[in-house]
Amino acid sequence: MPSVAICIATHCRPLGLERLIRALATLAFTRTSPGAISIVVADNDPAGSAAATCEALRSAIRWPIEYVHEPRRGIPFARNACVNGARRLGAELLAFIDDDEVPEPLWLDELLLVMHDTGAGIVTGPVLPAFEGDVPAWIRRGGFFDRERHVTGASQERAVTGNVLLRLDLLDGMPTPFDERKPLSGGTDTHLFRRLIVAGERIVWADDAVVHEYNPSSRLTATWLMRRSFRVSSNWSSTEAELDPGMRVRASRFAKALVRIAQGVALFPVGLVAGRHVLVRSGQFVATGAGFIAGMTGHEMQEYRVTLGS
Repeated sequence: MPSVAICIATHCRPLGLERLIRALATLAFTRTSPGAISIVVADNDPAGSAAATCEALRSAIRWPIEYVHEPRRGIPFARNACVNGARRLGAELLAFIDDDEVPEPLWLDELLLVMHDTGAGIVTGPVLPAFEGDVPAWIRRGGFFDRERHVTGASQERAVTGNVLLRLDLLDGMPTPFDERKPLSGGTDTHLFRRLIVAGERIVWADDAVVHEYNPSSRLTATWLMRRSFRVSSNWSSTEAELDPGMRVRASRFAKALVRIAQGVALFPVGLVAGRHVLVRSGQFVATGAGFIAGMTGHEMQEYRVTLGS
């Protein structure tokens, strides 16, 4: 099977990066037999703090670690550095995973299997929540960190770099596949994969290709959850408006924004009785609607000015 570069963009998360690389050392292959495997770490800290972590872990993992220093602050710069590092290594496939995640042992095996069986150029899978501290009861009741899952092989409209495998040749002719115009707002992975769909590529789901995302206590707040809803919806809306700028799409997105805001307003009095988890969900609906409108006008949140977690 093709050679794979496992790509990690990191910024000032030494503990998370070490946890991830040690988890990659446990990867197993029961139904596929990939070619050469390498790990590309793009360090987005101007001080190059991840170099020491990578050097210390070289002997702990059976695959080579390619360390790349990308001092320009911004997640698309780091992601593009990963792509360039994989190109230099001659990899044929890219497997992206975040530095606050760990994969299950059969993660890459499942991604490769589904890509082989479906012929899709892009395969994505579930990201399940994990927590670094105590979780408030209202967070668990609201299921705020739960994400949708799908049947393996189901087509998807989007993918993110937290759990995705793609053919590197899909990026041929793209010197900077991740959009560097918005370095701190996020959503450049959504933008790339949406462009690939418009170009005729297909994204499919691999439900057994599981990774776990560790959420620090700083994310377990109503403010962070509503900010995330605003950011995700504004990123999606901005991408949609750029790639399909017609009035029909704008009108449809504006209508969906109004529906979300109305849902949030209607849910608010219910939350006063039902509890905090419903109140926060109400706020998320409003934030999502506002994000849709903001994205259509080119306004996005600078989410990645601060790195959460260690």
